[in-house]
Amino acid sequence: MDRSAIDYLNYLENSDPFFYKNFKDFIIYASGLNKHLLDEEYMVLKESKKNDYKISLKDKQTTINIIKNFFYKISPNIIKQIDFDVNNKNIEFLPIFEFSSTYGRMIMSGGNYKIQIADTSKIDESFRLVREYAHLFAGNLLDAEGVDRGLKKVYVEVITSLTEFALAKHLSNNNTLKNDSNNYINRKLYDAIYNMNDSYMTLIYLGYLLENKSHEEILENLGSQEVINKLDNIIKSKKPCNDYVNTLGTTIALKIANSCDNIFDLVNTYYIKAASLDINYFMEQINMELDQEKAVNEITYYIRNNK
Repeated sequence: MDRSAIDYLNYLENSDPFFYKNFKDFIIYASGLNKHLLDEEYMVLKESKKNDYKISLKDKQTTINIIKNFFYKISPNIIKQIDFDVNNKNIEFLPIFEFSSTYGRMIMSGGNYKIQIADTSKIDESFRLVREYAHLFAGNLLDAEGVDRGLKKVYVEVITSLTEFALAKHLSNNNTLKNDSNNYINRKLYDAIYNMNDSYMTLIYLGYLLENKSHEEILENLGSQEVINKLDNIIKSKKPCNDYVNTLGTTIALKIANSCDNIFDLVNTYYIKAASLDINYFMEQINMELDQEKAVNEITYYIRNNK
């Protein structure tokens, strides 16, 4: 049996027990999302990845005003925090080339923070800024005790993604920005389904190694030596499988968004419960069901009802 596969399995068990205990279910879930999504919905999501945002925002104050108008529906107290951050230059719009993948981040230093957003002058600025504030309000949940960190990360992603769905709901009445808002969400859904591919393929490759399949068999199944080299590097360098956090957080948040009566009130409740480290609330309220067919039904419902 391949030693690097055993070492990587031990790494997963120690670094992310939640993922380790459920990775077989994640493999089925990730492959099932792709398998069950119908061609019509797949093309909608794929086209969104190719389409540029149409509307250019007038200036950065417009971006700020969009999120202030949105957060007023969540809690007016948040507006004070945004104004404080604007006045103290805690929000920075930087050239897009300064970011590697995600176009938003929070930099912590000595108890203070700066939110840095890629300067695009499009609606994605508002979504990414809202996302960083959601992390700010929900991130304390990671300090809750008695629960695997991987599971807590999923709950934080549920809160963050639900905030993005709430912003899309807020913008659904804005005839100018509605289409670009839908485009952002469709891109988000596409990434949730297909960005888990690295972790999915890593686990498949790990399984082949643990089954002592020959190099020739693995090459035949995976298709190229380049893919094998990439996956081999992930295992030997012990790269974590974090994609599942975004996938689960997004699909679970979407299910909640599709069914809740008032998404704005619910986001506020989530912020309050996260700030008080009430992990039991989230464990009781949020179903971590890994049912790929139900998840695809939720994605289909959302796409067809938000055109």
